[in-house]
Formats: sequence, C-alpha cells, structure tokens
Amino acid sequence: MAQRTSVPIPSGHSRSDRRGFTLEVTLVALVLLTLLLGFAATQLILTLRTANLDYRSTRAAYAAEGGTDAMLAQLAPAMTDGAITDADLAAVTPPSLPGFTFESMNAQRIGAALVRPITDGPFAGLFALNQRIDLDLTARDPLNNTSRLILGVNAQSIPIFQFGVFYEKDLEIHNGPPMTFAGWVHTNGNLYLSSANTFFQSIITTPKNVYWQRKAYDDRQNGVFINNSAGTQVKLQFDSRSVDSAGFVARSNSDFDGRLMTSAFGVKPLRLPLPTGMDPIELVRPRNAGDASDVQGVKFSWKADWYITVDLAQLGNVCAAGAMTHVRPAGMQLPDAATCALIFQGIPNAFYEGRENIGADVFQVDIAQLSNWVGLNATRRTSTFYVTFVNSDATTARDYPVLRLRNGAQLPNPLTIATDRPLYVWGDYNAGLWQPAALAADAITFLSNGWAEGTNVGDPHRWDPAWDPNVNHAYGVTNAASTAVYAAIAAGHSATPCDWQVSGCAVPAFPPPTPNGSYGGGLENFPRFLENWGGRTFTYRGSLVSLFESQFAARRRWSWQSYYSPPNRDWQFELRFQDPVNLPPSTPVVGNIAQTSFRTVY
Repeated sequence: MAQRTSVPIPSGHSRSDRRGFTLEVTLVALVLLTLLLGFAATQLILTLRTANLDYRSTRAAYAAEGGTDAMLAQLAPAMTDGAITDADLAAVTPPSLPGFTFESMNAQRIGAALVRPITDGPFAGLFALNQRIDLDLTARDPLNNTSRLILGVNAQSIPIFQFGVFYEKDLEIHNGPPMTFAGWVHTNGNLYLSSANTFFQSIITTPKNVYWQRKAYDDRQNGVFINNSAGTQVKLQFDSRSVDSAGFVARSNSDFDGRLMTSAFGVKPLRLPLPTGMDPIELVRPRNAGDASDVQGVKFSWKADWYITVDLAQLGNVCAAGAMTHVRPAGMQLPDAATCALIFQGIPNAFYEGRENIGADVFQVDIAQLSNWVGLNATRRTSTFYVTFVNSDATTARDYPVLRLRNGAQLPNPLTIATDRPLYVWGDYNAGLWQPAALAADAITFLSNGWAEGTNVGDPHRWDPAWDPNVNHAYGVTNAASTAVYAAIAAGHSATPCDWQVSGCAVPAFPPPTPNGSYGGGLENFPRFLENWGGRTFTYRGSLVSLFESQFAARRRWSWQSYYSPPNRDWQFELRFQDPVNLPPSTPVVGNIAQTSFRTVY
C-alpha cells in the first residue's frame, strides 16, 4: 500500500485561511471582469451615441443645404426683371421637409451693387451689375440637432445691349455677300449656321444646340469661320448632330479655344428682363391702364418721357388739334404749332413697301428739327421717345402705319426711340458726334441716303391706293447709297417655321415659286432693306437684339428677289456699350444668378 505524504501547514495558518484566500482572489477577478465588461459596454454605448449624433448632425446639415438650395431656386426667377428687390428677398420662404423645421431664415443684400466684369462661366468677359446676397438658414430636427448654413450668391444684371447679337428664339445666319461680325453672339434658342463666307470674331453661346445646316431646307455650305483666342480664323466642321456633348466640347476647345459654347458647356438661358408670364413683345407695346407696376417697369412706352399717340384718321394733318396726343412729365415742354409742323409730318400711302406688299402710312419725325428745337433747353429734352397709333383700319388691310426717322445723322442727346409699329430710318443715323442710341420696334427697315419716293406714275416705290393688296405689284427700285447707322436695335424678326430635319416639319419647297418662302431671312435680314444695295455698304455699329417675332410687319415671309438686293455688310458690335455710362436710355437687362460660396456656421 502506498504511503500518503502529508504537507505540513505553516505555522500560524489553518486550512480555512487557505480557502478564504482563494475566495478573495475569485471575487477580485469577478469584480475586475465586471468593471471591464461595464467599461466596454459604456464605450459601446458612447460609440453608438456618438455615431447616432454624427448621423443626426449630418442629416441636419443636408437638410440645411437642401433648404438654402430651395431658397436659391426661389430667388432665381426674381431675376427675370434683371434685379433683386427688397420685396423679392422678403418673398423667399423655407421649404417643407418632413422631420425638420427651419429657423433663422434670412435673405439679405451684402453691401452695394457694383459694376464688375464677369470673370468666370459662359459669360466671362461681359460686365454686370453685381449684387452679393447671403441666404442664411438653420435646420433643426425633433431631438434638437441643428445645422446652420450660409449660401452666398451673386445676382448679376447684364445689360442686353452688351451683346453683338442677342436672340430669344432660334437664330439663323446664312448671308449671301461676305459678312464679318465682331461681337458676342448669343441666342436662347438653337443656332443654325450655313454660309460660304461668314466670319465670327468673338464668342458664340447658346444653351441649346449649334447646327451646321439651314433650318428651312437641306443646305450646308463650307464657309463658316470662328476666331480662336489668338484671332485665327478656323472653319466650322462639326455640330451638335455630328458629335455628342463630350465630343462637341473637345472639338470646340481644340478648334476655337472653347469660344463656341452650347448646352454641352453648361451654358444657361439668359432670362429676359420681364415679369413672369409676360410676352416679350410687350416690351414695345403701348401703355395699358391695366399694366402692373412690374410690367410698367420694363415697357419702353412707360419709360418714355415723351409718349405720342397719332390718330391715323388725321394723319394728313398731324399738327391739327386732336391729331396727336402728347404725354410728358410735369414741367416738360411741347413744341408750338409752327415748330410741330417742322418736326412732325404725316404722309398717307407714302411709298410701296415691297416686302409687305402695301402702301406705308408714314408718321415722320425730323430728328434735325427736333434737335434744333431742343437745343440746350432741358425742359424740351427727350431721352426715351415713344409713338403709337389709333384708328387704324385693319379690316381692309389698307392701313399700314409706320414711324419713320429722317435727318438723324446727329442726335440732340442720348436717345432711345420706340414704337409698337414698324420703324423706318432714312439715311445716316447717329453717324456724327456719337450719342448712346437705341431703336425699338415691331420691325426695323433702313432706307439709304439714296432713297427716293413719289406719287407720280413711274416714281420709284410709288404706291397706288387703287391696287389690290392681294396682288404683288411691279415698281421701281432705287439704287441705294452707302449708309451708316450707330444704334442698338431691339425689334421683332421673321422666323422659319420649323426645322426640316425634325419629324413632322412641313415647309414649302425652296426656291419658292412666289416670294413667299419658308426661310425667315435670318440675322442678315433682321435689319430690313428695300433698295438695290449691290456694291454699296451698310455700316452698322450697335447691338442686334430680337426677343419676338414681328406682329405687324409680317404679311409675308422674307424673300429678297422681288424688292431688294443685299448690301455689303460692315457690321460690328458697338464697343462703347461695354461701358455702362454709354448704354442707351432705358436699356433692358437680363438676369443671371450664381452661387459663389457655401459655409457652415458653428
């Protein structure tokens, strides 16, 4: 049998002491483990809470960002009149977003509006009246998580006469004689280019597409050139149909240094200086007693400091009592009867209008006589002059009232002349000592220094009131003399109905069997002509702006064969319009708004 060996217990200790020590160690271990588990649980809870807090803070930040974007979206339409008013800012409201409330919302101007060049974006190089605006908003959720953001925006008011060409609708350029155009070209519609000899020296922009093709019928000529940044003429050999958006950007950058820009570049439409829903043609329409204040703020008729209504029934004697109604501000003078007869003249059926196939009933203003009367007398001066007509007989298509300006080589002062009817300018205009000037009308026709008319059989442009207005008539055509015009133009144009390449477009064949063709005439016929200009030059310096289609000068579509031959076109943007001081009176502006900064406030 094996012997068991006993371990002696140290002196002073018992077996019960040893069991107590083990228990203590076990309890300490359990306490430590409990503490560790508690710490770990606490850390986990803290981590979850922190993550949840970050998540909620992030959601609040996104809510604030969305709220300021919504405020910006509300502010953008307010730029339709080219300016942000206190009422526009007060009308901005926060959006509705489930789970969040918006506090401390504020839209306010920061500093005064400043005229500065636009340095980036598709309109870099133009100048604008810049107003900084801060959109300040705080978003809060039900657990009191908040985020405050301030979105900085720049409201830009861009004078419309800064552009060499500005069209609201599709723009077509298909000149016959060579045309070199110096000035920025912008259209809010599509741009159609096809010519044997068109040369663009500046930037071209559209928020839509560029088509190297006619709109009216199948024709593509290989002579459209656009200058690159070095001034080198580069031929256009692609368009929005031949390449995709990325390809268009790449080709424009490589060929023209990006000076031909479309929607592929992010070009946005330039908003017209009009109240929401207002038809652009209202810009040239007469005063209406029902016009709201915002409408009055943009119509030339309401801006006018001399508003004339001509009674067409008394056109033959316009200075007789009641033949004209004048509205002028208090303290401003009107000419006496003798002076009236020098300045104003009425001529029923003055000439045959070949494009419209009708006799023009002319209300004529002699600018030289007006200048003589105004002199240095501030109470006679006019800066915005407006003419309209009443008692026109529209049922017989015999009345065709028009405003004509004569002897306007020298203007009395900066002057804008407007009418809701067609406007004719006879001879040089503002070609002497230059003044800021603009012409606004349903359509604008230029008669050269060589224009002649008469009432005798055989006289050039003679109209016989006995003629049937539904039948085209043969008539004499005068040979034009070279003429120069220095003025911005805001007028209606004649448009091509639709793009022949788009399904469903039905246009007449070309060339048409009659002067009624499908082609609207394009930019080259936006300033209209009625003479044989062969070999003569029409010099133009200004800004060509069309926001609508002509309403009165629209009896038939453009076709040059029967009533005129085109001039040599020496057309350029008036560089003096780049200085705001030199803009014509009552210049419309277009509005653009851009985000400039984005910051979180802690």
